[in-house]
Amino acid sequence: MFGMKFKFSIILSIISIVSSSLPGKEKNEIVATVGTHSISLNQFEERYSGYLFYSGVKDNLTVRQSILNNMVNELLLRYYDNNKNILNDPEYKKESEWTKNQALLAFLKDREIYAKISVSEEEIRDAFVMVNKKIAARHLFAETEEEADNLYELLKIGVDFNYLARQTFSDSVLRNNGGYLGYFSWGNMDPAFEEAAYSMKIGEISKPVKTEYGYSIIKIDDIISDPLLTETQFLNKKHQLERLIKISKKKPSEIEYINRIIDRDKVSFNDEVLNKFLSAFLTENSNSFNEFEKLKSALNPESACAEYNGSTYKVSDLMNWINELPSSYDERIKTLDDLKNIIKGFFIQEKLLQIARRKGYDKDPELLKTSAKMEDNLFLEHKNREIVDNSQVSDSEALEFYRKNVDLFSREKELNVQEIILQDPDSSQVIIKRLKHGEEFGRLAKEYSIRKWSAENGGEMGFAPVSKFGMLKDTLWNSEIGSLVGPIKVQDYYGIFKVLGKINQKPFEFSEIKEKVVSAVRLEKRKPVMENYLKEIQKKINVQINQELLRTFIVAS
Repeated sequence: MFGMKFKFSIILSIISIVSSSLPGKEKNEIVATVGTHSISLNQFEERYSGYLFYSGVKDNLTVRQSILNNMVNELLLRYYDNNKNILNDPEYKKESEWTKNQALLAFLKDREIYAKISVSEEEIRDAFVMVNKKIAARHLFAETEEEADNLYELLKIGVDFNYLARQTFSDSVLRNNGGYLGYFSWGNMDPAFEEAAYSMKIGEISKPVKTEYGYSIIKIDDIISDPLLTETQFLNKKHQLERLIKISKKKPSEIEYINRIIDRDKVSFNDEVLNKFLSAFLTENSNSFNEFEKLKSALNPESACAEYNGSTYKVSDLMNWINELPSSYDERIKTLDDLKNIIKGFFIQEKLLQIARRKGYDKDPELLKTSAKMEDNLFLEHKNREIVDNSQVSDSEALEFYRKNVDLFSREKELNVQEIILQDPDSSQVIIKRLKHGEEFGRLAKEYSIRKWSAENGGEMGFAPVSKFGMLKDTLWNSEIGSLVGPIKVQDYYGIFKVLGKINQKPFEFSEIKEKVVSAVRLEKRKPVMENYLKEIQKKINVQINQELLRTFIVAS
């Protein structure tokens, strides 16, 4: 929950937007020097234009200075500090190799899939209606799914959206305005972000949305539609809309392309071997298979675990594949299906990498430039974590934070509920009448409820966190023990519920969650810790900013 890294921190690095020439300025002019390194106006404009585009922030001198400071700080951390521990870290080396492969795969997809997407006239006209609907939204950003889920859980227990924005954004504008992005139209934001936002209502808060750069939790403030649209307006926007539709088609086009090069249905598995492997993997709870000794004792590395296209793959192959994955993938492997998806994923990845190398994409200058940017991002992520994790937190400081924020360190309220799930409203009305006339809930659940696992237990679901009940959580929690609730329509079904028991929210003991508290304190102190760390480096390194150039250059439209 508390090891959060955020988009607008010093590790910010956004894919550049190609811009037109700057009136009166040479792009190779130097806007900053850091020791023996320099930042050209061209490099700064690429970063800054991308930031404005993806964040929705308006151009101003304060934001210019903030982005340039980020770039200066990155150079200080990368070239003027002791980074031996990071560069020699096996996990960092593994992630670095993984990042290079992901860059190559993305480049292949851009050339072989995205460049060949077509758009019809009808699709453009539909998009024209959408683009004239403006939405005002705010968001919280996290780089990983786990961080986003933790933010969402905090929102669900009532933590204020604006408070979380202040904790997550280092950018002063978004930190102080509650993550407010202002009004935007379809095509101005990340496609996944837009797809979620345009399906929401005013006041609604989304679950974490996977975007190109991480995860966003979106809150809709306002929606404005323009009912008066003309053909001239359509023609003026047609080319831009076509480009935006192509972006929205990327994912389905990618799936179609992959299905052409590999038939996932022809992959066969040895479930017995894979189940043994999974059991050993989960028992060891480790992704470090350099020696394979512990797994060797559990099963034969030469055993076949999968077949595809006439080739047999052994347990040793699976060990090697998993060993190539960054350790963050550990928690994704929990079930047999997870393991099978990992295997299919490697089949697909190896096939795509072969195609990319055969076409010479791995030598393309554009790919090498993008790969270098991704490598920088990876390094800065590790560096940021190293600095914050090494910051000192005293026991008294942690205990004080725990006492002031005890709600953040409490077990969630829990409910035990009986349920009867039915397919139609008429049946639900009959059952609720029978229950009110004294018939036993458990017997009717076993006889009529279509959810088999709970029906076998007389409809009893067992104690579970109240958040697991979704839209019903408040209704069920506020109902008296023993009372009947429903029928309530749940998606395409109808539910009748009986509240059996409640467990109120209870704080964890400080000793139980001390590490989490320390992580939370580090998160709270992250900004001053980073600032102080960078100040110490700057004392030894000459940093010069061309303030006049920074102030007067014209941002390309």
